[in-house]
Parts: sequence; structure tokens; C-alpha cells
Amino acid sequence: MTWSWEYLPSEQHVTAGCPAGFLTAVEERAAELVRAAEVLYLDGTSYQGSGEPMRHLDVAGGLLA
Repeated sequence: MTWSWEYLPSEQHVTAGCPAGFLTAVEERAAELVRAAEVLYLDGTSYQGSGEPMRHLDVAGGLLA
């Protein structure tokens, strides 16, 4: 399973000078979410539609909304 941006903004536009530690934490958390989705929906039969969207995510060095 992989994910990608719906549109392709530049890395500079997306990161806008965020600290490297924060970006690393966001990338690690995104990888965790992908792994969790792969395990939960391995064969797709248990998928029941998207649930309540996540609004905020705590990561080292900041908060991702």
C-alpha cells in the first residue's frame, strides 16, 4: 500500500521551513498509519468506509493538523 499527494506541490511549499526533526516525526507517523491500514485492511473485506477524520496528530516537535 502506498499513498501520494492528490496534487504535486513542491517540497519547499509543503514544508515551508519546518524544523527537520518535526518533518522526520511526521514522516515516521505517516509510515505508522500506512502500516496500520495495511494490517487492518489486508484483504479489503473488513473495510467499512472511512471513519471520523483525524483532526490533529501529536508528533515530536509539534502538532500536525
